[in-house]
Amino acid sequence: MTQPVERVVIINDFSIARGGATTLVLLLLRLLRSRDVPVTLIVGDEGKNPLFTELGIDVVRLGQKELLKGNPLRTMVNGIDNTSAGALVGDWIDNNDTPGTIYHVHIWSQILSPAIFVPLRRVAERTLIHAHDSFHACPNGAYMNYPKETQCTLVPLGGSCLATHCDRRSYAHKLWRVLRQARLFAAMGKEIPWGRFLLIHEKMTDGFKRAGYSQESLHAIRNPASPFVDCRVRVEDNSNYFYIGRLEQEKGPQDALAAARLAGVTLEVVGDGPLGEALKTQYPEMIFHGWRQADEIGKLIATARELVIPSRLPEPFGLVAVEAAASGIPLILTEMAFLADEVIEYGIGITCNTQNVALFAEALRDMSGRTGDEIRQMSERAHARAIAMANTPDSWADRLMETYTNLVQ
Repeated sequence: MTQPVERVVIINDFSIARGGATTLVLLLLRLLRSRDVPVTLIVGDEGKNPLFTELGIDVVRLGQKELLKGNPLRTMVNGIDNTSAGALVGDWIDNNDTPGTIYHVHIWSQILSPAIFVPLRRVAERTLIHAHDSFHACPNGAYMNYPKETQCTLVPLGGSCLATHCDRRSYAHKLWRVLRQARLFAAMGKEIPWGRFLLIHEKMTDGFKRAGYSQESLHAIRNPASPFVDCRVRVEDNSNYFYIGRLEQEKGPQDALAAARLAGVTLEVVGDGPLGEALKTQYPEMIFHGWRQADEIGKLIATARELVIPSRLPEPFGLVAVEAAASGIPLILTEMAFLADEVIEYGIGITCNTQNVALFAEALRDMSGRTGDEIRQMSERAHARAIAMANTPDSWADRLMETYTNLVQ
């Protein structure tokens, strides 16, 4: 007799969306409950989200703050081995586990730490680990040399890796991350039969294999995306460019603003973050909207001609790029993005080295100089084809449910 999926236990640092990963976790909760799948959510924070009551989700809360907001010494210790998080997960497994229970791990690096994988070893064959980033493979989570702003091709925790200062903060912080990575690898064990590592893009495979993961354990399921608006944005009637995302160094908003000024075009910025106030002061001629909900973004982008994605690291999956392109907005994308080849193939944008402000400005002038027919045709292709770069929410949930079912057989 086939064993059904009796419950899905979602494990995540946060209960409130602060980025793409937790946004997807909250979407997954809705999709699972719409399929009448019982769900338990284990979170590192206080779990204060009214959505959980609305959906009838059992929530288990650790009640802690993210690492950088706590006591520095406690942060140093808990970031490597948060024993209270491990105990919380272990207690739930001891008291509630069944043969039909699936464990789905999302973000753990900000509160929960590698400690959660020790108790999860007991249910490893029914555990999925969702790689929204590369923290399961690379100490700094991005295969990026931040001081040099270049991609890293080193073997994680190999001699060259240990000797390289690649951290965005300091070499001492890199060494702390190395200790955390060593703890992670030890907690997971080399011979433990983990159910699946779910990658959000196929191009993540090489980095995970470099860290020692087998090809057989790695499965790519692309993120779900929905257009910001149903009808195509008439970009041929517009002149403004948009940046949508966090205002932080590695996302590259400073490059987009500098290039826009050099090209003599207006950039509208949607988002907030640590660079926000400084960028507003430095670029008073640009338009800053702050953080906005998806429906508000849908209204704002009615004036968009292009969306810029200037990330300084190799983005494994640019959710906002697909959402905007599927709304009919062509893209100017960093050539490091994993979606870059598809953007060119589909004819829905251009790519360049967005860290080179002169080249970036040239790309902006290129798009500004195209005829109305040229930009309209690119917009129509984007509106028709871009969604193929992602899953729909329903197809994403279907693929996850299929994976869950395979793990309980």
